[in-house]
Amino acid sequence: MNFKSGMTGRNLDFDDNIIIVNPKQAAFYWGEKNIQPVHIYPSTDNNTGEPIIIFVFQRSATKEAWIEWQNRR
Repeated sequence: MNFKSGMTGRNLDFDDNIIIVNPKQAAFYWGEKNIQPVHIYPSTDNNTGEPIIIFVFQRSATKEAWIEWQNRR
């Protein structure tokens, strides 16, 4: 399934995307690993009702960064 990013205008493959809601993890991917999100959008936390930012990254681009993120915790 594909969708078009309103942020970048790119067509994105839904199956190759991951959603990150942890801003520290998103900052690690984006800031330290230079993996740019393919889409960012506002949402609401289902548990608290608080506003959150959703970061969408390409799954295939984040595999190594995810392992490094897990090892840092």
